[in-house]
Amino acid sequence: MTETARTYAIVLYELGIPEEMVREAVKLLKENPELPEVLNSPVVPLKSKHAVIEKVFREPEFSALMVRFLKKACDAGCIGQTEEIAKARDAYARMAAGVMDAELHYVTMPGAAQITGMKQFLCRKYNKKDVNIRLVNQPDLVGGFVLKAGDTEYDYSLKGQLVRLGRAVVR
Repeated sequence: MTETARTYAIVLYELGIPEEMVREAVKLLKENPELPEVLNSPVVPLKSKHAVIEKVFREPEFSALMVRFLKKACDAGCIGQTEEIAKARDAYARMAAGVMDAELHYVTMPGAAQITGMKQFLCRKYNKKDVNIRLVNQPDLVGGFVLKAGDTEYDYSLKGQLVRLGRAVVR
């Protein structure tokens, strides 16, 4: 994810533009690939690009604030990153609400009690209200699990133990 996308995502969130409106704009741009092409084209004047945005993104589906945001994104040359901006906006909204994203890589699917315990651990450790854990089946771990949260990786896998044991033997 680019820094530009993160910056625009924060602005989008702080403007209070509803999530559904953002998703609808992304959907419209995705379903009409010629639209981002025109809006990204260096040969199309900004005035014409703004006119296209005003015609396509009209009320009542889109607010005047959303239209202004899209014009600014177009002016900055990042209208092609709207999907990335929307994802970053969602992540920022979760963070602002005290919700953390994490990944659990496993060999054997953990039970509900184990997942709840991991969520409670992460909430205490990172001072969060809740944690969204994305489950990833990863058989090459041999056994155990790897929990990734923020910049930290908790490796309780057999594969990880073997790697650490190999490093210790080499020393």
